[in-house]
This record gives sequence, structure tokens and C-alpha cells, in this order.
Amino acid sequence: MSKIGKTVALVLVSTAVSLLAGIAIASYLTVPRIPLLAEGDLLLVFDPEIGARANPSSHARRIYPAVADRKTFAFDIYTDDRGARVDGPGQRSPEKIDVMVLGDSFTWGYALANEETWARRLSRELEAGVSNFAMAAYGTTQSLQTLRRNRDLAPKLVVYGIIAHHFERNLMPCLPSYYPFCFNASHVSWNEAGEPRIGRPESNGVRRFQRHLAGDFIDPIGWLDHGIDVIRGRIEYARATYSLPSEEKKEEALAFLLREMERSASAFGAKLLVVYLPTNYYSAPPGLQRVIGDTRLLDLTEAFQRERDKGTNLYIVGDGHPNQAANELIAREVAKYVRDNGLL
Repeated sequence: MSKIGKTVALVLVSTAVSLLAGIAIASYLTVPRIPLLAEGDLLLVFDPEIGARANPSSHARRIYPAVADRKTFAFDIYTDDRGARVDGPGQRSPEKIDVMVLGDSFTWGYALANEETWARRLSRELEAGVSNFAMAAYGTTQSLQTLRRNRDLAPKLVVYGIIAHHFERNLMPCLPSYYPFCFNASHVSWNEAGEPRIGRPESNGVRRFQRHLAGDFIDPIGWLDHGIDVIRGRIEYARATYSLPSEEKKEEALAFLLREMERSASAFGAKLLVVYLPTNYYSAPPGLQRVIGDTRLLDLTEAFQRERDKGTNLYIVGDGHPNQAANELIAREVAKYVRDNGLL
């Protein structure tokens, strides 16, 4: 081989080694392991409009090893043929329901069996058919889209559980995730005329998350393909978090989504109830009152603080999600509001 040929070969080999080393560092060595074990079926499937939705007719199990002051815990997630959370395997959605419940992990029932969630307890309190279409990490955007997807169930009442973080989440193209790369989702953006709209997810964050969690990149091709995808996800995440939206934009987005949720529910004759679920007993953001308009709002801050003052803990220790006692309280308060206001 000539001297020039050797030089070219050396440059190519050095470049390839540098690229592979860069992928290894950016996609694997600097992505921390997460305290989560997944068993059974996939919890989520990719949706090109929403980003992620519940895997229908599935059974997934989540195991969280002990960390810091949080004990080890595990819970099972069963879904019906529409993806709503149910008590056990093989269940099908009814043709019609009384109540549709929407929201994020506070409503979905993180760390709890379905029987312990406030949505399931609400069904027993009201003696009514309740379908829980909430999902961990969802905001108002995904809740609205889920409502529209399942409007043929014709519920009489739609209950949406909102938390303070939905103000930010509604505008973020990356949902909350354990990993430092984008878990892509639908989000509110604005068109050239300055009108709000719902934008689609930029890429498949579900596949990215699941492959990294499962370690599904052993062969060289899989390692390279996933590594490049993680780099893309990290770039998307960095771009999404580079500049935070203003309070005005957060409120404008939520107002738009709530109007659309109210309009969508009214289209099939349902009433909408928004339930504010406090995080760590904190009051609702002032912006919620500014944007709620004529939509019914049940703010549970005082109810949570009242129980706290009695000495009752309402959050999972070392985690922050509502525990069984909180879910019992939420179900009682929502059921009382529904009965007192004749919503069913």
C-alpha cells in the first residue's frame, strides 16, 4: 500500500473509532441506569399523533427497587381492549360508560393496584361505570386527544385530573422521563397566525425508551442504530428544554386545551369536571383560576391540607405520588361533588 493509501486508511480508521467512541459516550456511558424493572407486556405503544398510549389488552408489571428513603414496591397494570386500566386480564370495554376519567400518573394510579385508584373507587362510590384512560406523564394535551379518540363511549361525565406541572407539560415536546433523552409527545404550538394548535411528536420516544430499558442493543447493528437514535433524542430534549415558555404562553395553552375539552365533551352531551390534585399539598397555580372560565373546577387543595393537619400522610414516602389514603380522599370528594351538583 502506498504512503498516501496508508494515510487515508489511518484517517478513516481514526474517524470511525472517534465516531464510535462518541456514540458510546453520548448514548451509553453518560445515560444513567434507572431504578425500574419491567416485566410482562409492553406498557406503552407508539402513537404518531399522541406520542404514547396504553398498550391495549395487556398485563405489565413494574418493580421499583429501594432507593434513598423509598422502599421497594411493585404493581401490576392491566388494560382492556381500548387501553383503559382495569382490575385483571381479558376485560373488554363496555359499549357505553357513565364516567370517563383522564389525567396523568396521579389519576392513572402510579404504584397502586387498579382497585386502589381513585377512579376505581369513584365507580364504587357512585355505583356507575367508570373508565380510567389516564396515563403516566400525560398532560392536558394527551388527555384531550384521548377523550376525542374514545368519544363513541358517550360518557355522561368527563373528569380530568390536573396537576400544576401540566402548565409546563402541555407545551413540552418531551414528556417527563427517567432518561435524559426525549420521550416525544404531542404538544401545543402556535401557527404563523399566532393561533394555538396541537403539534405531533417528532420521533418515536417510546421505542427509544423501551430499547434502552430492556438493553435491546447487544448486536453491533442494534448498538449503532440505538446509539444514533439516543443522540437524536438528546438533541431533541436539549432543544425542548433550552428556553422555558413564559407564564402567559402556559396559560394560553391550557385555556385553549380546556376550551377544546369542554367543546369535545359537549359535542356528545357530556359534562366536564376538572379536578385539581395538589402536589405536596401546594395550592393550585394562580393561572388555573384565570383560565378555567365556566368549566367546573373542584380544587382539592383544602381537602388535602385538612387531612395533613390531622396527621394523615397522603403521599408515597420518598416518591411524591398520592398513596392509598389520598386516592380514597379524592374519590370521596369527587363523588360528593358529582352528587351535590347532579352531574350524573
